[in-house]
Amino acid sequence: MPYDKIWEFVVHADWRSITPEYEYIAFTIGAFVVVSVLIRSRMRIWKRIETIETRLSKMQSEIATILQVQAALITKLNANSKVEIDPPNTVVEMAGGEIVGQPAPAPI
Repeated sequence: MPYDKIWEFVVHADWRSITPEYEYIAFTIGAFVVVSVLIRSRMRIWKRIETIETRLSKMQSEIATILQVQAALITKLNANSKVEIDPPNTVVEMAGGEIVGQPAPAPI
């Protein structure tokens, strides 16, 4: 990474030996480096956000499709369903004669 070399130069440079004429140049170069690093990192963040937004958009459309298919299947299942519910006072028996369910008591 080129920033490592720049950082190494900044850390190991003897800043006391810079003459006053070059202080402005050093300051300008330093400011340029800082601004360019900030701009680059901001651009990388924007790219990541765009990628995440694209993925979320695709996922949202897939979920919407799944929900539409689910609603259609539930509607079709309800239309084809011919299950009758036993009246509440019916005793349910198995083939062996065992009583599985008792009638519910009548509401008062």
